[in-house]
Amino acid sequence: MKTIFCIITMVLFTLMPEFVLSAPLNESAGYQLKQNLSEMNISDFELDLNVRVSIPEINSVPAVDLWAIILRPNGSEKLPTILIATCYRREFIITLGANLVTHGYNVMCLDIRGSGSSQGTWPALDLAEHSDITYVIDQWIPSQHWSDGSVGMLGPSYMGISQFLAAGNIERDETGQPTHLKAIFPYVPMSDAFDDIVMQGGNCDVEFILFWLVGTDFLSILPPLIGNGGLPDIDIIQEAADIWLDHIQALPVHLDWIMDPAHMTYGAFYQNRSTMMYWPDKPQDWPSMGDPGVIPSKLPVFQVGGWFDIFTRGTLNHYQYGLKNHDSTDKAMIVGPWYHLDGSMGLGIDGLMFSQEIPLRWFNWKLKGIHEPFMQEFPVVTYVMGEDRWRAEKDWPLPNSRLKDMTYYLSKQKPSLIDGDWFSGLNRSHNYLLSADLNIADYSGDNPVLWHNPPVLHGLQSRSSVRWSIGLPAIASQASKLLLDEDIDHMMPWEDERLDELGVLTFTTEALMEDLEIAGPLALTFWARTMFTRELSAQIAHETSELIKDFFNVDGNLMLDLMDRKDVQWVVELNDVYPDGRSRNITSGWLSAWHRPYDPDEDPYEQNHHLDPAYTPFDPFYIAPHKNPKPINEGELYPYVVELWPTDTAFKAGHRVRISISASDFPHLLPVLHPSKNIIVLDETHPALLDFKAVTGEDEGITWKWIDDINQYLLTHVDAQQAEEEEETEEVNPEKQESSHSSGTGHHCSGCFINTAGL
Repeated sequence: MKTIFCIITMVLFTLMPEFVLSAPLNESAGYQLKQNLSEMNISDFELDLNVRVSIPEINSVPAVDLWAIILRPNGSEKLPTILIATCYRREFIITLGANLVTHGYNVMCLDIRGSGSSQGTWPALDLAEHSDITYVIDQWIPSQHWSDGSVGMLGPSYMGISQFLAAGNIERDETGQPTHLKAIFPYVPMSDAFDDIVMQGGNCDVEFILFWLVGTDFLSILPPLIGNGGLPDIDIIQEAADIWLDHIQALPVHLDWIMDPAHMTYGAFYQNRSTMMYWPDKPQDWPSMGDPGVIPSKLPVFQVGGWFDIFTRGTLNHYQYGLKNHDSTDKAMIVGPWYHLDGSMGLGIDGLMFSQEIPLRWFNWKLKGIHEPFMQEFPVVTYVMGEDRWRAEKDWPLPNSRLKDMTYYLSKQKPSLIDGDWFSGLNRSHNYLLSADLNIADYSGDNPVLWHNPPVLHGLQSRSSVRWSIGLPAIASQASKLLLDEDIDHMMPWEDERLDELGVLTFTTEALMEDLEIAGPLALTFWARTMFTRELSAQIAHETSELIKDFFNVDGNLMLDLMDRKDVQWVVELNDVYPDGRSRNITSGWLSAWHRPYDPDEDPYEQNHHLDPAYTPFDPFYIAPHKNPKPINEGELYPYVVELWPTDTAFKAGHRVRISISASDFPHLLPVLHPSKNIIVLDETHPALLDFKAVTGEDEGITWKWIDDINQYLLTHVDAQQAEEEEETEEVNPEKQESSHSSGTGHHCSGCFINTAGL
């Protein structure tokens, strides 16, 4: 494999002189960027297209030259700076924050180490990147003549993750107040590189990871954009050639990230790339770059998340754990019915569009001290699916005062048929009851059996394939809601899971007598035994894997080894079944049988298996089975707990709650090629439980309230107590109030809708 990459490298290198002439590249990129800014009605600015940022050697991290674009208002005034650190090329991403320039901010977009036009090897969120961005924030930006010393950060996905990684290392004074980084605004970030990105429940994510790596590598091998334009300088040409060659030669390194068998388990590779390493409370053996190695509790953070995002779990965990010590005035979060793409673009529904107006309000408040506090009384806003309404909350998770613990039980009984629903009859032999109460009849009859037949994989005709392709197929339906105020979701194939549920086990309640709202994650606990069937097919799969390894002369390979091991891929979905039978996916969970929360002290010679007494569902730091996966023995009975990612969904009266269990989720997950027969054991000593939190209507106006107009709420509301203080101030000094709103730095920004797509 690496030999092939080297050949490609040599061919590309021979073509390099044709591409790396700096003048044409600078002229083309500069012209295109100015055109984009003109179309955004942005004028009266200074553009520094190629700015060299030299990073010295720090803590054994090699020195490197990075390249940036800086967009500034005309004039000599020192202003706050918004930093966007990207691996997706600064010339494409700079427009993400460009409208802030019209409101008195410098905007700097930086190619991180080894990406875009910057030197070095791309560390992909590793420690060198944390160090580089921290240096830019605390040393480089404050030393520039156009900087007032204060910095904010902005950006989605990777650019959002980078904000947290840098925040863990920034300078702060003796009170804990950050010296220069005054506010961040991350869209759709993750917190755990293992479970959020690469190995959900110990299963390898191939759909997103391959798409992301190929796209990012393609951007990294485009010709570097460096120099100052004009006639090409021989030294600049040589530097560009060296950078380009370094990027191309790094491609096999990137390939190893998803091929190295060592990455099948949780270790430093994932820990160093996870924002969890900078949470205030973490295990003592968890690494961090320095002292204190914690995100400052006084750093204001505004998060954006999506219920169908690939990083839903990570975003919500970050708010719950990473910002646990933050005051309500310094943290805020919005979670909408979005995938990763529209969450990254900042698009919403019901006419809501996250333009730069909301980040502008945040930065005006936190960087410039313009006193219009918003989302202070209710720092969390979530879209309640099913109700199809926005709700403001005091916190996430929701307070216990308005939650109640609920349990549904998997039953051997059959649910009633749904009139007009073809699935009720066609999948009848695999359909079972999901019951709120247990009785003796629920354990009468044969145990449910889930067959895994590798040529017949589930997942493609599901929301899962859309979710893990970052929502690309859903662009039309999401745009229809935004631009036409027309909901066409019911016409989309991934909005009905029934075709994908054929042949899998489903457990469905009877029609609900009243509304049921579920908020937070869910846990399905069950017992199962596995027999591996069709040994000839399994032998063919094994021999094919070994032939591939021999051909490429490798002992181990993450993807081949995962497909070839005797494993079960437990895939659990929570679906909302409509009165006509339509089954709409709400959230999902995934678990490799090898990564079950097993008891490490159980006798290896006994067949009596138990859950780990130290295991608590949803504990983000419980990684014991991910560090040391344990095979299962054929025919033995094992307990499993599949954690379903958080949601906030109201199942309306007349609807039904469904849990589906399958053994594949392709193309999202790399499939297991060993066929298997999996028996879900249901009896008095082995109950199967779905545990979750149901929302009550208590405390309205105290811990929550409905929002009728989300645009008005986000763009114009000021928290009540602060509004009174502002009113008193205006009575005392009306000139001050007039001044703050007429200075050109207010939050209103007509026509500033920006395409901020990013991964």
